Amino acid sequence: MRQSAHPPGIESLAVAVGTKPKTFIGNLAIGFSMNDLEMLLNKRAEVDTLVGRKVWTSVRVHDLLIPANSLQSRLHVFAQNLVRFTHTTDYPVQLIGSATGLDYRGNRFLICTAHQVKGVPGEDVGILFLEKQNYISSAGYTQYSASDAPAESDAVDLCLFDFTEQTAVNPTLARRFFRLGNDDSLRDEDNVLGYLAYGCPFGDQTYDIYENNHVGTVIRSMACDPEQQPSDSAIGACRLLSPMDFDPNGLSGGPVFATVLQGSDIVLKLGGIINRSGNRIIHFIKAKSLQRLLDLSISNPP
Repeated sequence: MRQSAHPPGIESLAVAVGTKPKTFIGNLAIGFSMNDLEMLLNKRAEVDTLVGRKVWTSVRVHDLLIPANSLQSRLHVFAQNLVRFTHTTDYPVQLIGSATGLDYRGNRFLICTAHQVKGVPGEDVGILFLEKQNYISSAGYTQYSASDAPAESDAVDLCLFDFTEQTAVNPTLARRFFRLGNDDSLRDEDNVLGYLAYGCPFGDQTYDIYENNHVGTVIRSMACDPEQQPSDSAIGACRLLSPMDFDPNGLSGGPVFATVLQGSDIVLKLGGIINRSGNRIIHFIKAKSLQRLLDLSISNPP
């Protein structure tokens, strides 16, 4: 395991930064109607009564029952644009893909894939705090060493950054971290009805610093069906409802949530984070692998 600690940083940006969620059914529409989400949730669930049908139009997220038509708008906040601070005035930040905010065991971490930050100093990796037009870096990072897992598994393609200190003094920033408990992680035996994946493809972003001094960030939301389990047991897969007619480069690190039929409820669980995608298929590192690295970081802080 490789770790490093460093002082957290906040840098005011001289560029205008804005963001907006962009919701897609696969990639065809910029909206998600109630009927579309009901189809996704009900396709493998039997609904016999009017009362039952009302149950299937809501999803339990922690202790709250969320209407299905507002679920995506509530989840996109946990997907972040991961950036590198360049220490230059002309191009102060560089977009390096997606990341997922997690609130775990009283600590808050930003987690992404290790291949996104390869060769980038850990102290220069952070996120954009749009409300204050700031760049915020972490207090340290943890990632696996090459010897920590078999080379044929993608379970080690992870890196997490500690944002506990920054979020403790900034409640607005803290809301961008999904609370993850043991019951919130997807298990292999769970009955998954569908997935919601989020990310920040480079092609969706507007990096217009040179002419207009502006960075416009977009979070893409994608509804997916379950897909056949890959040979790597640490990896899950889901299939977009529509063809992928955009360049998926930049999706790595984004969260994948699962809607799971559990007793009389449909509940939301974290499936994992995206590590590669293409041809309508999104592969993600499962939540149990994320938890393993989170536990190691908390037990052995950098």
